[in-house]
Amino acid sequence: MSEEKELFCDGVRQCQGAMYALVLGMVKNREDAADVVQEAILRAYSRWSSLRDRDKFRPWLLSIAHNAAVDHLRAGRGVVSLEQAAEAAVPEPPLDLAARLSVGEAVARLKLPYRTVIHLFYYEDCSIREIADITHTSPVTVRQQLSRGRKLLAQLLRKEDFAP
Repeated sequence: MSEEKELFCDGVRQCQGAMYALVLGMVKNREDAADVVQEAILRAYSRWSSLRDRDKFRPWLLSIAHNAAVDHLRAGRGVVSLEQAAEAAVPEPPLDLAARLSVGEAVARLKLPYRTVIHLFYYEDCSIREIADITHTSPVTVRQQLSRGRKLLAQLLRKEDFAP
């Protein structure tokens, strides 16, 4: 294997967990997330020669994964069948008052884009600038989304009954 291919593969191995977590948070389905991550890796490999600054590999790869997830959602591949929707609509019993959502579960309940920016900032240690680059937004927008996302998280974590 050439040195360039080896560098690419090492970089993907280091980032694959972050890619999967980011995409799963967006598409909400493990199988779809795995497919989207594979698609993102293929896209990244085909564009590998265009990456000028190899130190920016991680945000570059996460940006490609984010875009692949957005494409997946836009294509309607995240749409569930009526049977799946009916199964999901069966109400779960309310949680015991002593039971609390973990922070991870609360983050998973946030809507896009708040879920994405919260995940990238707190779980992947991305800077505001990196998140802006990944999501193709401005740093001001990212700061606003983080602020709103934190408020929504606080509301979720304060509720006594977390029944869906």
